[in-house]
Amino acid sequence: MCGIIGIYNYTSQQGANKKALEEATSVLYHRGPDENGYFYDDANGVGFGHRRLSIIDLSTGKQPLYNEDNSIILVCNGEIYNFPELYDRLIASGHKFKTRSDNEAIIHLYEMYGTKCVEHLNGMFAFALWDKNKKLLMLARDRMGVKPLYYALQNNSIYFSSELKGLLALPFIKRDLNFDALNKYLSFENIPSPSSIIKNIFKLEAGKILILQNKEVKIKQYWDIPLDSPKLDISEDEAAEELERLFALSVKRRLLSDVPVGVFLSGGIDSSLVAKFMADISPEKIKTFSIGFHEKSFDESKIAMRFSKELRSEHNQFLFDSKECLNLIPNIANLVDEPISDASILPTYFLSNFASKQLKVCLGGDGGDELFAGYQIFPVHKLIGLYNLLPRELKNLILYSANKIPPRESYLSFPFILKQFLRGIGLSNEIRMFVWMGAYLDSEKQQLLKPDIKRKITANTFENITNYLSNKFISTDSDRMLYLISKIYLTDDILVKVDRASMATSLEVRAPFLDYEIQEFAAKLPYDYKLNRLTSKYILKKMAKKHIPGYIINRKKQGFAIPVTKWLKNDLKDILLNYTSKTYIENQGLFEYSFVEKIVQNHLDEKWDNKKLLWNLLVFQLWYEKYKPSIGSTSQDTLLTARI
Repeated sequence: MCGIIGIYNYTSQQGANKKALEEATSVLYHRGPDENGYFYDDANGVGFGHRRLSIIDLSTGKQPLYNEDNSIILVCNGEIYNFPELYDRLIASGHKFKTRSDNEAIIHLYEMYGTKCVEHLNGMFAFALWDKNKKLLMLARDRMGVKPLYYALQNNSIYFSSELKGLLALPFIKRDLNFDALNKYLSFENIPSPSSIIKNIFKLEAGKILILQNKEVKIKQYWDIPLDSPKLDISEDEAAEELERLFALSVKRRLLSDVPVGVFLSGGIDSSLVAKFMADISPEKIKTFSIGFHEKSFDESKIAMRFSKELRSEHNQFLFDSKECLNLIPNIANLVDEPISDASILPTYFLSNFASKQLKVCLGGDGGDELFAGYQIFPVHKLIGLYNLLPRELKNLILYSANKIPPRESYLSFPFILKQFLRGIGLSNEIRMFVWMGAYLDSEKQQLLKPDIKRKITANTFENITNYLSNKFISTDSDRMLYLISKIYLTDDILVKVDRASMATSLEVRAPFLDYEIQEFAAKLPYDYKLNRLTSKYILKKMAKKHIPGYIINRKKQGFAIPVTKWLKNDLKDILLNYTSKTYIENQGLFEYSFVEKIVQNHLDEKWDNKKLLWNLLVFQLWYEKYKPSIGSTSQDTLLTARI
């Protein structure tokens, strides 16, 4: 895995600012500590920077990469899993490779197919390609958005980087706070693409390319999750058999490496399947890595240990140290350069750091829940109809009782689940899903944000949902929910978390469930093959019975969580009170102190479990303190009234 960055001054006769580019490239050192490389086309104002984590072609795979006559230049972050097939095809077509790098295939595919080269790739990638002859810059991101790519169009130039912090290291990039993105972050707990937390800096969306030629920018979509396709007429046995074939192929592809590969093993069905298929394919004993927690309701390590013995793997277990984690929290903005309040980024970081002491690549189980309706929100969604049939008096009694139940500190406690359920009542199915998973309701943001800040918000909180669904006709609520949870939660939360946490330790993580062939197959399966009555991951579990034991398949889903409720009342109390103090809040000028004080005090007094609201706010405050974005004047605004 690597880090890329670049500049294209498309109206200037001056070359790219080499000093600024090279200093910004060094900010991405953690993504590629092995070596760096640069390319400059001064006549056209182009400059590329690259940091390399060497995994394939260790000796000659340094980037930038070039075609035969050096007229096409590439920097890429990622891996091309179908490289062996592409290599044979390209050689047969007369192309000459200068390296054995899988990324070089992109250049030769571009020579054959132009910007449609991405349609021939199976991998995780974000790349920039410069065609000297056509004076064309192409940016591309893989189908599922595993690898990140930010860009900014400012000063008659385009700037791009694997991480936001790379762009912010350039002295000519403005860092104005994006108030629409802040509004969405407070609800979604992440910032849905294409926005970023900084105004006028964007994420290239998954499955899209950006082309800049003749001073004109075009963004095109080359792939999307086909949940609008007709469903397959296929039996359960046939579906399980085909899923097994595709999954085995996906795991095999992701073992392509010139360095050792390990696997994260949590004890859940997804990572256990990855580990089992990897063990079956690998000629050597595999290395498995898991993390343990002292708090029993958060711990899966005993299950992982038990299964590792059955696999006969070389198992490595890291015991999660709360004190070490608490010491990391004040520096969480070093991991994520825009706020994301998924607390599982902390154990993900420690597990990645633990594994990185032994190797550079690990396989993981991400993506299975989104494919096969694995989250609890999917069976709970079926219960909404029953709740709506209850008489008003009984609904009022449930609401009254929920407000009286004291909070508990265990993982997904009943009081927390019940209260989250009730927060989504009366909303559309698609919005309710994100309310259940998210933090602030719109009504709470009306109390949280200062009036001048609300006037700066011009976009509806849930416009991304509307925009995504307006571009595809997906006929059922269930498929729309699956589509949205992949487009927003998977891409902009889970994959961001894993990328930043792992790359902070210079570890590459590969996810077999994200292979686009599996995605396409699963999208065309009937929904009851995913959620059968109240059984989630139905067809995956049917396939899994041949490979992993029942104590894994049949156990209740366990999230990768930490005891935030407890920590906010104890170990994190001082840091929470510091960043929510009257002095800090009023000097900052974004939030209403009276509301902040209320949700903090209610949590500390154990009147209400406000962990989601407070963790969300605390992560933003830590990010704000590090990056200090400009919020402009908040007294003379005449911008549009907020629609939140």
